[in-house]
Amino acid sequence: MPHDAKTLRQVAKLHSTCINQGFLSSLGPRFLTVLYRAIDRCDAAVLIVEGNGMGVTGFVTGGSGMGPIYRKMLRDWPALIAALAPVIVQPRKVMGIIEIIRRGGGDIDKDLPQHELFSIAVAPAVRGSGTADRLYQALCAHFHDQGIPAFRIVVGDTLTPAHRFYTRMGGKPVTTLRLHGEATSTIYVQKIADKGDAGRGL
Repeated sequence: MPHDAKTLRQVAKLHSTCINQGFLSSLGPRFLTVLYRAIDRCDAAVLIVEGNGMGVTGFVTGGSGMGPIYRKMLRDWPALIAALAPVIVQPRKVMGIIEIIRRGGGDIDKDLPQHELFSIAVAPAVRGSGTADRLYQALCAHFHDQGIPAFRIVVGDTLTPAHRFYTRMGGKPVTTLRLHGEATSTIYVQKIADKGDAGRGL
């Protein structure tokens, strides 16, 4: 069942707070809300949310490339245009949008898994509680149930805590990728374990 509008706004806010070094965050919460609504409603993607009585405490998203998600966003064109109106006069951001659309269209090594972890974030107040582990394991279980043997994760080389997390969860660095000008990222591959061990990197 799709998540409600309030949940999607909270997911977008959590992204902008916790993934604030990424290019997508620079496009603003309204754009992120449109993005996560598209992910939530796209058959080729999944949005998994964890929360408490106060709201969303963490989320993870994944799927088979961003192409289907961008097409879903285009169908939501009135909200997309309104969200992007403040940034279309900024040439660097326009070029960044074009670059992520190109990558979403399949500009990736064909030897890598088709499926990908797109984003994961946990509210500062609940970090250390195992929320990130549970969300990651839930994504592994989702892919496992679909018969997907592995997925990839693109991690900026400056994000040291993220590298430690994916290594601990069983991800293996396989190659590097240059995005947004000079930024370099490492691509990890997470193999999906047999049922009962999914998400533990076994």
